[in-house]
Amino acid sequence: MEHALDAAERWISDRVREWSPTLRESLSKWLEPQLALVGDAEWGAQIRDMVKLPVDDPRDWANRRIELADGEWAIAGIRFRGRDIEKPFVDIIATSVPPSVEGFQRLAEVLPHYADFAPLCLRVNAPEPDTLISALASVGSAAGHADVDMWIVAGRVRELSAREPNVDARVSLEKMNPDAAAKRAAEIYDELASSRTGIVEWATPEDEESLAACAAEGLLFEVTVDGVSAGITALARDDSFGLRGWCVQEICLDRVHRGRGFGPVVLCDLARRLPNPDDVLWGHIHPGNTASLRNAFAAGREIVGGQLWFTPDGYPGMPG
Repeated sequence: MEHALDAAERWISDRVREWSPTLRESLSKWLEPQLALVGDAEWGAQIRDMVKLPVDDPRDWANRRIELADGEWAIAGIRFRGRDIEKPFVDIIATSVPPSVEGFQRLAEVLPHYADFAPLCLRVNAPEPDTLISALASVGSAAGHADVDMWIVAGRVRELSAREPNVDARVSLEKMNPDAAAKRAAEIYDELASSRTGIVEWATPEDEESLAACAAEGLLFEVTVDGVSAGITALARDDSFGLRGWCVQEICLDRVHRGRGFGPVVLCDLARRLPNPDDVLWGHIHPGNTASLRNAFAAGREIVGGQLWFTPDGYPGMPG
């Protein structure tokens, strides 16, 4: 475990280090469940039987430690984007190689170990996504290329709760029933899908079970504007990526209330409801979701890392 933690720390941004005085503890809690599944044939068999692809050995489905050249290693697992068997990729959970062009090139050695799944690319959690993408581009296509799957966008509760975004309306958060919230979210996403081509590839509404967990924390709300229902928002405790704090599980506003500056008001109100000012409020945001990025930045959050698709030369890469 200590070797995995040492390796994982190299892939953490300076901002996350600054915000995480107990970084190794947070990383340990995040990595431990995935590390426990390395070589777990019973778990691998369960996944194999659910997915139903002609790859029989359950150890191939379990997380694996892959030995690379010169004594380096990677802990990885086969995954499917959106649970679509046509979109297999290999998730890098931890690796001893550095976050650099050379490190990415070494990680390409992982993919042949998953040849039976025909993976499209790798996914890697990166500390400085733009820097790494530019560095790969500068050495030419033979090194492979990287694209952002999801930005990791965060802000400290202390700073977010102190902000006062200005809007010419009264925005309120009211506790909400998970069943009603799930139905409201589904309606909003259906409407979004009709106006934003491709959004279903990277944005889906939270279901009742997920929202019930947020409600149990007291952090599931209906958003109202001047007394009129505008959407829903929800937070869940999540200390992933070395961060310590709360993840935005859902924030969606209907057509009438989007683009009017209410999103940052909601985020700052959420921050004021959190108990520890040293925690962070964070979330995954797809690069195509420009409205959510704009709201996050306006509320005071910033990019602190990203999940990258890394496609070595000769592999097709993730579509969309």
